[in-house]
Amino acid sequence: MNLHLLRIFVCAVEENSFTKAADQLGISQPAVSKAVRELESQLDTLLLERQGKYFKPNEAGQVLYDYGKSLFAMEREASEVLRAFKNLERGRLIVGASTTVASYWLAPYLKKFSDKHPGVDIQVVGANTESVAQLLLDCKVDVALVEGEVNDERIETRLWRTEEMVAIAPSFESSIRKRELEQQVWILREQGSGSRNVAEQLLLNMGIQAQRTLEMNSNEAIIQAVAAGCGVGIVPKITARDQLALRRVKRFALGSGKMERPLFRLRLPHRPLSNAALAFEALLGANVKQAS
Repeated sequence: MNLHLLRIFVCAVEENSFTKAADQLGISQPAVSKAVRELESQLDTLLLERQGKYFKPNEAGQVLYDYGKSLFAMEREASEVLRAFKNLERGRLIVGASTTVASYWLAPYLKKFSDKHPGVDIQVVGANTESVAQLLLDCKVDVALVEGEVNDERIETRLWRTEEMVAIAPSFESSIRKRELEQQVWILREQGSGSRNVAEQLLLNMGIQAQRTLEMNSNEAIIQAVAAGCGVGIVPKITARDQLALRRVKRFALGSGKMERPLFRLRLPHRPLSNAALAFEALLGANVKQAS
């Protein structure tokens, strides 16, 4: 069925006049009459009862008119919904973020986005770096922010920002000498965590081979274990600031200089971003750069 002809037919019935329908559609009256006859010909069914210049739909015409009216109403509704999505008046944004990013860095960006686009629902999925990367590959998140590098050729890695890492020990621990570090119990995140990878790399750079380790599934758990005297650890400074201020743990130096790690934005090169994802990425700031 030709939807263009159906649209003209529906308009003619609604206006109860070929002339008024022509004015409404911006075409000539003969074009309306021809379109209705062509539709009848295509369907091999009379749709109108004609009496001179007057007409009304017959039973078949009324049924077709009802269906056509519903169809075009749904078309208008769909157009309005899509316009709302395009203008971010409604929609959904799913952000996948590794643990520290989800807990400490995301909130200001979520607030800005929500204030600007209150009709868009936001969901944050927190997991370790490896899991967030897999969620991105499975197209289960729109934006992915992680703490560690992802070595997967299917994923484009962009530098987002850096954060400081600190080595912590129990507050009651005496000064720790470098030669004593290998004998310490090192409390680390689970395998697949960006924090675990960074801590292991820092220890490797220092020539430290941890003889004993204790594994935890969050930085907060590591900090509590350190405070309880279970060992020492390396965590993002932002996660330890409260316990450092309360002097339940203390920092100690691992080499000279500040320890920092990069935070990354992951992206699938061939997957188009939704309008919501593009808007959120814009809020992340101009410091989102391609990682070398």
